[in-house]
Amino acid sequence: MDTHSIEEKVIVFIASKVEQVDASTINAASEFEALGLDSMDRIQLLFDAEEIFGVTFEDKAVKDFHCVKDMIDYISSHRSPARS
Repeated sequence: MDTHSIEEKVIVFIASKVEQVDASTINAASEFEALGLDSMDRIQLLFDAEEIFGVTFEDKAVKDFHCVKDMIDYISSHRSPARS
């Protein structure tokens, strides 16, 4: 799966988790805080994403996640090539 496909899938995934935000307004530059996600919401989002995307988010890396692109980039670089 290429980065563009991962981006689309991540945005759809996040939109399904963030009820108070119109999905059409979410893009790679969207900041988690602006989407109404506090630190606990982000942790739950990442736990759910690990299962969906087949990656394990390292604590050290995710503390620097501020926007959707951070998540996309991490998944793109840590995803198993066999996973679709």
